[in-house]
Amino acid sequence: MFARGDFIVEREGARAPAAFGVVKSFETANNGEVLLDCQFATGRWYAFASQCVHYKDWLDENGF
Repeated sequence: MFARGDFIVEREGARAPAAFGVVKSFETANNGEVLLDCQFATGRWYAFASQCVHYKDWLDENGF
């Protein structure tokens, strides 16, 4: 679903309502959830893939 270098939007979670970042790497946790290691404007943070969407999709959803 996500790859290194993807520009993403975290729609939920600690940086809600929306935080924009770039995927640096990713891994699958023991519970099967995919964790994204992302560079956000506020720093490098982890985000759950289930709480994120590709930037292009976010633009489409928001009428841009």
